[in-house]
Amino acid sequence: MYLLPMLFLSGIFFLLLDRFFKEEHLRRQQEITPDYTKENKNDILTTQKLQAYERMALFLERIRPTSLVRRLELNDSIDTYEYSLISSIQEEFNHNLSQQIYIAPDTWNIIFSTKNATQNFIKQCRESLDENANAEQLRDMIIKKSVDGNEPSSSALLKLQKDVQSF
Repeated sequence: MYLLPMLFLSGIFFLLLDRFFKEEHLRRQQEITPDYTKENKNDILTTQKLQAYERMALFLERIRPTSLVRRLELNDSIDTYEYSLISSIQEEFNHNLSQQIYIAPDTWNIIFSTKNATQNFIKQCRESLDENANAEQLRDMIIKKSVDGNEPSSSALLKLQKDVQSF
């Protein structure tokens, strides 16, 4: 007589316990497995884009002529110093080349033009000096012309800021 109600209650208890463990297992699986909904994918892409814009802002700051000459050591030869400045810009650009897939094409063109303009700026500073000039004079000329005029990276940074604000 007591056996039948006890078996009935045990069965109900077993079913409830089984359901609890299955739901708990499903909840943990959902926590582990990312949910790639369209909204989640857009969030991930936006994050990647922001990181790309941050890296390009850092690139533009690093190739600023005044920043560049402070970072690189002076060489004995003006030609070697000019080459190291220009190659440093190119290396920075090559390092960040993959970021173009996240950046708007017109903005990327501005960044590319800024890189070229900065390299040409250094060449023009070198050409404005006489043939007997040394690396220190080139550095001083770059700083002087940078302070006097607009650096190419300034307008590119403004474009990056406008793009980021439109997100």
